Amino acid sequence: MIRRTIETIAWEYQQICTGEDPWTALGNFTNAWYDYAKDMRTALVNDPLVLPAHETEYTHRLAAFCAASVEFLCDRYSIPSPDWIHNPYYPLESPWWQTRQAHDPSIREHLLRETPPPFAHRNIFCNNRLYQNKYEMSQWVQEARTKGLTIPNDIWHYARQKEASIHGA
Repeated sequence: MIRRTIETIAWEYQQICTGEDPWTALGNFTNAWYDYAKDMRTALVNDPLVLPAHETEYTHRLAAFCAASVEFLCDRYSIPSPDWIHNPYYPLESPWWQTRQAHDPSIREHLLRETPPPFAHRNIFCNNRLYQNKYEMSQWVQEARTKGLTIPNDIWHYARQKEASIHGA
């Protein structure tokens, strides 16, 4: 058996600090969370982030984003959040808008309403469907087909309704 690194949030943050694209690193973490290591979710988030010796705005923002992500996912999947996410280092002093249209007041207003609390209280503003689980969606699409749904729009609505009933997204 080939041994591989389990992509914990702490591991992926280190990868980000050494030059990995942050969305690739976070994608690796979510693949572990939602798929191949979902039976080890507590272990995926237990270790605190090791902050770089030379902090930048970039590394600080992404550390805050990782802490918010852990709080969000632990809450959504009823896993106790690790204590390290409450470090007063993580909230950002200035808002970080996760959109290309940050200059548009209507977009900012939308994000202020939609951003999940773990992100908003760290001053990060983003879409509320940020951690949509593609593995669950695939399962619900299959479930819709098993129930006899054949029209793509009906299948999508079934899967989306299932997601909303479970996650409130």
